[in-house]
Amino acid sequence: MSLLDDYAEYESTVRRQQQQPNGSLSVPNAYSNQQQDGLALGINGLDADGYITTTLEAEDAPIFSLDTVQFQVPNKIISLAVANDTLVLVIEGAKILRIKLQEAHNIIEASVPVNPTSLRACNVFLDPTGRHLLLSTPQGESFYYYDGWEHAKMLSKFKNMEVTAVAWNSMAWSTANSSSRTILVGTHDGKLYETELRPSGDAKAKRIDIAVKCVAELPVRERVTGIAMEAFPDRRKQHVVLIATGTRMYQVIGAADLETQAGDKSSVFEAMLHNGLANPNFQEIPGMPGPGALTVHHRETVLGNQVQAIATDFAWLTSMGVFFGRLTFGAQESGDSVIENAALIPYPTSSNAANGDADGSEQPTALSLTAFHILLQYSDRVCALNMLNNKLVYEESVAPESSGGTLQGLTVDEAKRTCWLYSPTNIYELVVTDEDRDVWNIFLTRHQFDAALKHCYNDAQRDTVLRAQAEHLFATENYMQSAEIFAHTSLSFEEVVMRFMEKKDNRMLQAYLLSKLSTLQKQDRTQTTLLVMWLIEIYLSIIGEVDAKISSLGVSAVSSSAEQITAVDKPESGSPNGQSPVEPQSNAIATFEQEKTKVQNELYALVEEHKNAVDPNTTYQLAESHGRRDFWLFYASLRGDYERIVEYWMEKEEFLRAIEVLGHYGTPEMFYKYSPALMNAEPVALVDILMRQPNLIPSKLIPAFMRYGHDTLGSGANQAIRYLRFCIQKQVCRDPVVYNYYLTLLVKDSASDSESELMSFLTTYGKDMLYDPDYALRMCKRYGRIQSCVHLYSLLKLHEDAVELALKQGDIELAQIHAERPDDDKLCKRLWLKIAQHMIQVKEPASEVMELVRRSNRLGVEDILPFFPDFTRVDDFKDDICVALEDYEMQIQDLRAEMDEATRTAEAMQSDMTTLKNRFAILSTEETCQVCNEPLWIRQFYAFPCQHSFHSDCLTRRVVSSCNRVQRRRIQELQTQFGEITKQRRQLRLTPLMGKAKSSSKPLDSDEQLEQQQRRAKQQLDALVAGECVLCGDAMIKSIAEPFISMDQAANGDDLL
Repeated sequence: MSLLDDYAEYESTVRRQQQQPNGSLSVPNAYSNQQQDGLALGINGLDADGYITTTLEAEDAPIFSLDTVQFQVPNKIISLAVANDTLVLVIEGAKILRIKLQEAHNIIEASVPVNPTSLRACNVFLDPTGRHLLLSTPQGESFYYYDGWEHAKMLSKFKNMEVTAVAWNSMAWSTANSSSRTILVGTHDGKLYETELRPSGDAKAKRIDIAVKCVAELPVRERVTGIAMEAFPDRRKQHVVLIATGTRMYQVIGAADLETQAGDKSSVFEAMLHNGLANPNFQEIPGMPGPGALTVHHRETVLGNQVQAIATDFAWLTSMGVFFGRLTFGAQESGDSVIENAALIPYPTSSNAANGDADGSEQPTALSLTAFHILLQYSDRVCALNMLNNKLVYEESVAPESSGGTLQGLTVDEAKRTCWLYSPTNIYELVVTDEDRDVWNIFLTRHQFDAALKHCYNDAQRDTVLRAQAEHLFATENYMQSAEIFAHTSLSFEEVVMRFMEKKDNRMLQAYLLSKLSTLQKQDRTQTTLLVMWLIEIYLSIIGEVDAKISSLGVSAVSSSAEQITAVDKPESGSPNGQSPVEPQSNAIATFEQEKTKVQNELYALVEEHKNAVDPNTTYQLAESHGRRDFWLFYASLRGDYERIVEYWMEKEEFLRAIEVLGHYGTPEMFYKYSPALMNAEPVALVDILMRQPNLIPSKLIPAFMRYGHDTLGSGANQAIRYLRFCIQKQVCRDPVVYNYYLTLLVKDSASDSESELMSFLTTYGKDMLYDPDYALRMCKRYGRIQSCVHLYSLLKLHEDAVELALKQGDIELAQIHAERPDDDKLCKRLWLKIAQHMIQVKEPASEVMELVRRSNRLGVEDILPFFPDFTRVDDFKDDICVALEDYEMQIQDLRAEMDEATRTAEAMQSDMTTLKNRFAILSTEETCQVCNEPLWIRQFYAFPCQHSFHSDCLTRRVVSSCNRVQRRRIQELQTQFGEITKQRRQLRLTPLMGKAKSSSKPLDSDEQLEQQQRRAKQQLDALVAGECVLCGDAMIKSIAEPFISMDQAANGDDLL
């Protein structure tokens, strides 16, 4: 099976896996008019536009669902607001219920300081942080409630103002205090006020004085139904204020410093609004006033390193429909507009109205925006329009009977992205689930493929979009981009390849294969190898085509140049515009050269990225078949196949390039292999490289040096000697083989006639015998290196041979040098005599012979006289003979003086020995033994000159414990012998008293003999025991490693003190 078949099988397997039942791609086999979750399928799973559609699984939830909140409201709801996961209800009875949705069981109740029966309607505004609540009644009374208060406080300065709209300050999120920062307030009479809510003053007070200032009035006095202020993302002090009424929507752009702290007397928005409304920029909807509700949607956007909520969309309820558009912030100034792509979307027709059940002309009373939908709230239903196609995608009715009345309002918590509706008795949550699930299909129908890809939920949707995009690009003949996108689809590999091969353009196929290669995984090794090898061949073909074009243009340029030379005498035949015909061709050649370089770089990058997937043999064959030597060398270098590169350059006889590769990437084995050939071709360059390689073994390069024909090449200095000298002197090589071969080269080298370098080598390295002196001597004899031979004889301790060879060559000085080499004085003298004899034999003048005698410091006149002929005149060395006689006389006198001194020394030593026998020491009566600390006089003792004294038995025990086994045994023997002799002497003295007592069978020695034996034993015992003091002698020094307390003493717990 070929690689292509493997790849086709791999693609089929992938497609089968993608079409399993658990996938999200559904392709029916027959036409069906049945609706499945709002998406209609056509023939073969294609919709009206010809694209594969996806269906929702049965268990998938709808995008919108209206859920009733299970909360029993104590009284009818007047108004509701939600912000920052906090829900606030104003109910009849002048009560405020504040609920943290994460802690729904904890309901905080507060009161409004009005007559409970009079509060029937009010406008409630909750800031984005959920802390500040502004409540306004149609009677013109306004109240302020802050998180944690027990009751709301009346705003005394807001009297007779019905607040109908509030623009909250987004900077309140970042403030550390409890202030709402500067906000804008719109009223029923078309006026705009600026204020700042701050929970100051007495917490139990029923009123609070908060400054409020009228900063603008609308040109047409209408009820302000909506107001919003937004800062420019990149210009935080530049703001836009959107003001909505029943018929108009104003936009005012200008500078406003919202960082102004409370207490500043200057107004923030007064100048901006006054200037902006003086010449207003507004959008007017003719006809009757509409509901006028205004809402702005924010999307989280990353700006720099921070995530900011940026206003992106707005919607305004008018009498004719929803005025919807995008907000774009840039460099706008006063009088400009931030609104783009605005359109008036008609209100959708209710399904009940279409059936004749109700009037379809009812207008919504509230709206909100989500990421992709516009929510509209009617009195009895809620609808959702898709922002992208303006179609009604959701509608759900709420029966007044079940809800306790009509729907009263719609609000969205932008912090948590939750939507809430309410009726007088119920609260509803509009749950939004994956609202962008169908967005990709809408963008797909518009051919907005990039946007569609961003909103795909699964691989099946993504594949559908990519296939549609690729087909669209292919149909519009944008083949290169189409090829790149086809690679990321599930369309079969062979089908796409055949489509591009029909176009007969390698670049299209190249683009597809490159993109397909990027989609493969690491485990797809076979497929990766197939694509990479195919791409390599395509790249090489493209390079060959470009080279062919360059060659043809080059031939044309040469022909044109020849024609110009021929027509140099015909000015009328020149180009009309004065341009040479060769110049366009040169420009074209330069263009093709750039293209070739680009393609080569792409090829090199591909091979480098996928070098592990490239088949080496196939790649080398492709490079050779296309004649691409540069690519061949690049790939070999990439693989680290430097030996192949060296062989290539060796075959081409480009030895310097081979040496360069060896220098950068060569291994020791490569140097050993190629040095023999390179040494004869480029010896200097090779040795330069060899000297930079510290990991070579010089002895393995000797075969290359042996093939080095230095004499034949005649290339100056012997490069083998140069390298070996470097190894010996710089690398401190210790291999005897290297030293011997280096010596051989020095001996053979014709430039070594002076023997200076050879002698330097022999002298320097002869001490450690790093070369074989016997071999060196044979080589020096063979090539007549006499001075070196003499040195080697001396090195081998053959001093007589060295002197004889030097004398044989008539080199007296060399012989004298080597005559002093022996350590034996007699041998030195004999060698000097041999030199003197030689000088006398060659009839050297007697004066020079005598000079030799004086220089030697070993010979005398009497030594050389026998060598002179019998009839030699004494006059030439008479003075030397006299000097010699005088020296003899002085020597005799010195000997006599030494003999007298020796006699006196012997007499002094005899006197000292006699004196030592009578020496004594003075001891105190309180003297104690140094071992047992008992009085010294109680038994026999020893006293040393160092003033230490010991009992004899204590000293004996101390010595026995520290001496060796032989000495210990000898002491015991002497003690035993001493005791026996004492016993015998006692018996001998008692014999006369015992009379005829039974005598011993063994005869006893005489008393004198026993006394002598006892004295000798005593002397020997004293020598062993009292030879030196045990506290300050050698025994104490040797015991330095012993512990102060022995193991036995430590075990017994002896008290050493």
